[in-house]
Amino acid sequence: MRLFLIALFLVQGVVNAQTPCPRWGEAREGTLVYALNMKKNRVDIPHVYTKITITDFLALPDDSTGDGNAYEMTGGYVISVKLQGPESCYCKSMTSRDFHVVVVPGPGDTGNISRYVVVEVTPVLRQMFSWTDQDILNLKGNYVDFSGLKFADLEHKNMSVKSNPVRTSCWRGTINELHPVTKFVVHTAGH
Repeated sequence: MRLFLIALFLVQGVVNAQTPCPRWGEAREGTLVYALNMKKNRVDIPHVYTKITITDFLALPDDSTGDGNAYEMTGGYVISVKLQGPESCYCKSMTSRDFHVVVVPGPGDTGNISRYVVVEVTPVLRQMFSWTDQDILNLKGNYVDFSGLKFADLEHKNMSVKSNPVRTSCWRGTINELHPVTKFVVHTAGH
């Protein structure tokens, strides 16, 4: 029986590995996660972006107003770059994972969580633009202008300082992100 279960698990793994993950990932239609996964997996590349400073991006309402608008967020300083774990939007794949990049207005804002903006570099766009993992990891410690689509990650509303100013365990300033990132420009010498 044990060998049968192991064989069944291996066959399921092979089938899942060969089945492409749909745009909604593992979510059920009609759920919030389904709608969010559809936005996270966008691959449309805008032709026109609205320029916005990171400070003005932080001032946007902490909700889904304007989701899908294309922004070029300027003046951001990257304090953290982390490869995310398996997520529902990529069918819990160990290889298709986002890079979670935390950007602040300047190095002096490093400890001020209310100034943290998250931008996410998706695996599909990394492949489309031939961005290597090292390209993304090298963003840390630099001023970078990020372009992408505005996305309110409503799954993390309880962890946003803007939505929960009295909560002490928040780890982001706003639920608004650029997700997916469609372009970035590094300014190593400062702004």
